[in-house]
Amino acid sequence: MAKLKAFTQEWMNAFRRRIADSKEYREIAGNWEGSVSIIINPDPARGVPETVYLFTDYWHGDVKDFLVCDKAKAESADFIMSGDYIRWKQIARKEIEATKALMQGKLKLKGNLVYVVRNVKTVNKVVDLLGEVDTLFPDD
Repeated sequence: MAKLKAFTQEWMNAFRRRIADSKEYREIAGNWEGSVSIIINPDPARGVPETVYLFTDYWHGDVKDFLVCDKAKAESADFIMSGDYIRWKQIARKEIEATKALMQGKLKLKGNLVYVVRNVKTVNKVVDLLGEVDTLFPDD
């Protein structure tokens, strides 16, 4: 299968399917409820000319909406993670851990950090599954 262009709706659909098909995710995500937005800062030199807004929604092991969206929708999420494009690429490629990037200030989080820490296995599994999506990044 051909690589999917990062940050497109087709890519988001593949990401959602990967999570929905994961038995392990369903088992560990039973307590998670809420939406998470990812905001990717522009990086014109790497092919990201404007801010990218992604919205994901999870409910007790189920996955709901996975959308490329606008700023207003992204800001409506229960949790908002933001950072530079290069950090998100490193996370998707499993070069750095999302939780470590948060703790080091490489990503920012708006939302209940205690809830995220309590559900860190769920967060880590979602990131692992993102890494399984065959992705073509803008600067590849």
